Amino acid sequence: MELKEVKNKIGSVKNISELTSALETFSALKMKKTQKRFMQSKPFAQEMARLLSQMHALLERGDSIFLKQKKVEKILVCVVASDRGFCGPFNSNIFKLADKEIPEISKQGKVDIMAIGKKAIDHYKNRNMVNQLSGVGDYWHFDETKEISDFLINSYLNDEYQKIYLFYTHFHSSFIQKPSKIKLFPLGNDTIDNFLKEEHKSCDRHSDYLLEPTSSVIIDGIVPVFIEYLIYQFILSANTSEHSARMMAMRNASDNAKGLLEGLRLEYNKARQEKITSEVCEISSTKEAMG
Repeated sequence: MELKEVKNKIGSVKNISELTSALETFSALKMKKTQKRFMQSKPFAQEMARLLSQMHALLERGDSIFLKQKKVEKILVCVVASDRGFCGPFNSNIFKLADKEIPEISKQGKVDIMAIGKKAIDHYKNRNMVNQLSGVGDYWHFDETKEISDFLINSYLNDEYQKIYLFYTHFHSSFIQKPSKIKLFPLGNDTIDNFLKEEHKSCDRHSDYLLEPTSSVIIDGIVPVFIEYLIYQFILSANTSEHSARMMAMRNASDNAKGLLEGLRLEYNKARQEKITSEVCEISSTKEAMG
């Protein structure tokens, strides 16, 4: 390889390394900001857990419209992906799970898809897509997810869909993000039980509530708020997972670029030394010929 060509490659790889390092830092900052929002919502989650625990027996009876089983004709599947790439297997993993589960879900009824994120929109553009949203990669505020929760809740209440599933990526740690499926409607007791179990871990006090006017009215008022909160948490989890996956992908890319850069520099030094040696030999040969 020519000396100039090696030098040009070194410059290109160096630029790529600087870009991936910047993206890694940017993604790490976004991940921390999303995690901060998640922690700030904890007090609300704990209070919701206390209230639901007081009404758990009533919820198990399934009196609420949100818990009752309906005759299934149409099912909505909501898939949360990213708007941007450079996040490793983040999108492919959630699509792999959704594409595996959708044929099984379709045995229950006709399936329509709600795609969240440009990558999901592109992936399901030739499917029965009834709604699409993008720009959710930085949804850190509760009211920013209200458009999503309102559509899902109203679709169920208006009996447009008798079941609604959500596919998202659950954030465990910076190194582990797991694609997950949850049935939003009808709301299952397993979802409520898991929520109560998780939130009661951090509850350090017990509260008693006087329920008025009736338990059924209160349940129908609480459950939509609970669903809105869950959707907010799922979006936050997906966002955190996306930023974390991009951070790790860019870190790996930076490490690979640094390794490639070292190899190119060795090749450059070798080629440069060979050129110097060749020039010295030419000078020596010319001197001998002149003598």
